[in-house]
Amino acid sequence: MPDKEAKTYLDGTKWMVEYHEKKQDVVVEVGDNKQSVRIFNCKETVVTIKGKCSSVSVVNCVKSAVIFDDVIATVEVTNCKSQQLQANGAVPNITIDGTQGTTLYLQSELGKETEIVTSNSVEVNVVTPGKTENDDPAEHPIPSQFISKFEGGKLVTKAVEHVGV
Repeated sequence: MPDKEAKTYLDGTKWMVEYHEKKQDVVVEVGDNKQSVRIFNCKETVVTIKGKCSSVSVVNCVKSAVIFDDVIATVEVTNCKSQQLQANGAVPNITIDGTQGTTLYLQSELGKETEIVTSNSVEVNVVTPGKTENDDPAEHPIPSQFISKFEGGKLVTKAVEHVGV
């Protein structure tokens, strides 16, 4: 990662969080739900987004985490390694592309309605709260391995299911 100055600033309607390293307390206070947040080239950093924003984009981050409330449109994670996301409210869509090792914590019932799209990504896990407060959280891995074969002249692709012994 280049040695650039860590910055957090509002550029028009876009919050920019750039080049933070080993910081656990980066906070973005969204003042208008038309504002978006772009997190770029952060390493071992926790970013907390307070308030409802239009979208969140996380690009080229390593061993970082993003905690957010409600997102109107989408959360995109691109070219990251060991990324954690925690959705405390509603988010209609999360896209994970070219990323290795993502854990997504959906903390609310609204979060369970999220559509998750993955592409060229491995080790993606979704964690949801247990059925009751006393139950352990449930972990749901998203398949990254598929099998394709011809069935009746048509190519059919299915996720590989790994069954424990």
